[in-house]
Amino acid sequence: MNEGVVIQDERCVKNQSESDNPVLASSHECVCAGGCKRIRCEEGTALKKLLAILVVFSLVLLAACGSGGSNGGNNNNNNNNSSSSTTSGSGGSSGGNSGQAENKQDKVEPTVLKMNLVISNTDKTWPLWEEFAKELEEKSEGTLKVEMYPTESLGKTTDMIEAISKGAPILQDSDPSHLAAYVPDFAIFMHPYLFKEPNDIEQAWKSEIGQRMSGELEDKGLKIVTMVYFGTRHLISDRPVVTRADTKNMKIRNAPTKMWNEVTKTLGGNPTNTAWSEVYSALSQGVADGAESPLSLLYSAKLYEVRKNISLTGHLVATTSIVMSKQVYDSLPEQAKKAIDEVGSAYPAKRAGQIVALEQEFRELLEAEGVVFNDVEKDEFIEAAKNVSQAFPEWTPGLYEDMLKAIED
Repeated sequence: MNEGVVIQDERCVKNQSESDNPVLASSHECVCAGGCKRIRCEEGTALKKLLAILVVFSLVLLAACGSGGSNGGNNNNNNNNSSSSTTSGSGGSSGGNSGQAENKQDKVEPTVLKMNLVISNTDKTWPLWEEFAKELEEKSEGTLKVEMYPTESLGKTTDMIEAISKGAPILQDSDPSHLAAYVPDFAIFMHPYLFKEPNDIEQAWKSEIGQRMSGELEDKGLKIVTMVYFGTRHLISDRPVVTRADTKNMKIRNAPTKMWNEVTKTLGGNPTNTAWSEVYSALSQGVADGAESPLSLLYSAKLYEVRKNISLTGHLVATTSIVMSKQVYDSLPEQAKKAIDEVGSAYPAKRAGQIVALEQEFRELLEAEGVVFNDVEKDEFIEAAKNVSQAFPEWTPGLYEDMLKAIED
């Protein structure tokens, strides 16, 4: 039996993209003939998938029916509890004036962009995204309106990104694993110990290499609006970890993708693939000995109830991005394009300080729950990380070295 290896869905997954943010799901385990444990979704999964496909289809049709970048769809989503609209920048006026009626045909309605976030609207970063959406509206001079949807209520990230690539008017937050499904080089943003501090993310994105990758992504129909600091990932486990030898034979939960498996190997443990929604039960039942994530997610998932040791490995200065349709972007008026470019470009620097402050807050909350933090001797972990690129022959040759140079310049 493959000890502790849990695979999602009906077959063993080698390189499945998965957003490593908490998404609630209902599932149960079974054991395959090969002996590996699997997570099998309940029968409702098929229906959810069908609904997601219908949402994708309708959103693409909505985008196709627009003209000149304006949105011709139904804006009644404001009445849906699953969404919240920021202040509209359309700046309309009363219509009882005959002179205004004559110009009615010349008025361009704002394009509605639906922002589908993985986090809930009670997450501490939700207000930060509300601020981002509001700034987009204000700087667009009435040409954009942003509606916000929590907990992937429009659909799963993978489905939404596919819809975006076909022209759906959606803003989707996405970790680099999803972008790597379109441009493999984007997985470099998840390379352990590549980034040393939050500002490295912005420098990498805006570097010549980052812009080359972004251009290739646009060729696939996806445009990066912004790329920001998500949090530094650390290890929570059943024992303190000081050196890499301390993780020998440790079953560390990670998402079922090649890069996440390499992250766990860098830490010295055995990859244990489960969905984030299963991490609590995996730890409490002994399927996994540890898990890694930013402090915010370790706290929100209540992992402190089943593990009391957090080792400050700092193995990944993690990023998340907002992506939109290149087709939709190209159809927008100049005011809207300028707003997206300027707000998106300025946001990484603003967001970094906000997340750092939240990390300190979450550390205090975890300590109040009895969690013990310990420092780590990182040299052996950093050395092990240098071998990660060997697992990605599909990358542009020399990508790791070139990106390392780009963020050090």
